[in-house]
Amino acid sequence: MEGYKQSKSNLFAVPAREGYLVFVTSENQIREVENSPIDQLSFHQAMEDHAGWKSINSLHFAEEISLRVNCKVIFGDRLTQNKDFLQATRDYHRQALAAMLTSHYLPHWTHKYVAPGILALGGAMKKLERFLTLEVKQRVQDMQAGKEGIPKDAITWVIEASTTKDQKAIRRVVQQVISIFFASAHQLPVLLMFSVYRLCEHPEYTKPLIDEVEAMMKLPATDHYKSLPLMESFLREAARHDPLDSLSVQRKVLKDFSFADGSRVPAGNVICVPQQAIMRDPKHYDRPDDFLPFRFADEHRDQDDAVQKFTDVKPHFYLWGAPAKPW
Repeated sequence: MEGYKQSKSNLFAVPAREGYLVFVTSENQIREVENSPIDQLSFHQAMEDHAGWKSINSLHFAEEISLRVNCKVIFGDRLTQNKDFLQATRDYHRQALAAMLTSHYLPHWTHKYVAPGILALGGAMKKLERFLTLEVKQRVQDMQAGKEGIPKDAITWVIEASTTKDQKAIRRVVQQVISIFFASAHQLPVLLMFSVYRLCEHPEYTKPLIDEVEAMMKLPATDHYKSLPLMESFLREAARHDPLDSLSVQRKVLKDFSFADGSRVPAGNVICVPQQAIMRDPKHYDRPDDFLPFRFADEHRDQDDAVQKFTDVKPHFYLWGAPAKPW
């Protein structure tokens, strides 16, 4: 719809699996397509291109969808529609992950050399910084000028949340935004991949989820996404059943730490929560090894309090960290 509104009866294109879908909107252009020779524009070939199934890598598919969603939410439409910028975000994610994993297996004193070195050789970090520096400068100018229609994304949020002179520095804002992007790049694609797997295994849950979303879309825009108990529960259960990591709430012990029962952990170790084991513990969840997509909606269906949201931080659900202090 957005492309159609902006086209003003001109051609506009949307990336497809192979090439682009080029949309014609004016009556004259539609007639031209209708009257075109079949050896130039082929209906049958278009249908054959859509026939059959194609094997894809589910993780790469989930990563690409997650990337585009994250970019839109964090960076806004202007940058997300830039192909070079999108490619820079893909490259940065891979290079940053490579730097993190490489550093994990090397002595601690090497980290300050190895990680920056890998990112410098890859070059994606510098490209991201150049794009974002220009965008942040423009955004600050627009906000200071009182312009309307400022995008409601993470860039704007970081700028508005910055109160001191140091916090408002362009370079710091850029670094903050990149940090948010990197932190958001892991959970979502893995969750999406396992959610798709679960829908393939349990297609009977597709219709109630679609019905819930369609009912929401009929509400005013201000009420969208406020009440999706089935979807919230489905995502929460997918994350509980197949978490990204078996550990959570990891804390490096900088000084000897003693628990109330007298247990002592010496400095240099790491304290963590075995989230996968806890989320599969029958003490906390009925039939813990079964995937019950509406488990969390059913728990609250007859209660007055709100249904647990996917993003809620709760005891026995440590995907987002600890309830009191997730970070």
